[in-house]
Amino acid sequence: MKRHLVLASLLFLLSISFASLPAAAKSSAVSKPSEYQLIVRHLRSRYRAKKVNIPLMWLARFAVSVVRPAGVKSFSITLFEDLKFSAETLDKEMQTAMKNSFGRAEWSPILRARSAEGQQVYMYMREAGSSVKIAMVAIDKENAAVIRATFSPERLAEFINDPKLFGVSLKDKPPEIKTDQPAVIKTDQPK
Repeated sequence: MKRHLVLASLLFLLSISFASLPAAAKSSAVSKPSEYQLIVRHLRSRYRAKKVNIPLMWLARFAVSVVRPAGVKSFSITLFEDLKFSAETLDKEMQTAMKNSFGRAEWSPILRARSAEGQQVYMYMREAGSSVKIAMVAIDKENAAVIRATFSPERLAEFINDPKLFGVSLKDKPPEIKTDQPAVIKTDQPK
């Protein structure tokens, strides 16, 4: 009986989630690609990058959308390997691509870093009502990651102050104070 109930619930959830796909597909076909999609296309076409499949990513995204840990409402990650680029021109090309994709007034660049070994990170953010959206591109030798996330700054601040997941605290426990020994207080004042 329980097994049938679980299967029925699972089928119901899947049917609800897939019911909105045709409408979403139609609206995305008409609308312009997002900034995230533009950067993903740039990496694929300009650097002939191969997309890496992340197993069960759909499940992680669904879980985050339901649980919303640390105020995260949604996220996307696209990983690439075997990028073909010139180390001398990559930074300039990526700056141009990021400005072209995220250069609108509502997006602000918040981070651009390049290490001596050639790793590069670019990050943009914007407000979206009561939420904040961030987009980040990290490139390391032949690999790249494009990450997008939407989160609630208030919930993130609450999580930072008191980190809990499912009601379980993630903070380190404070050291225990033994009460059977008297406390000794040192002072530098002469007696």
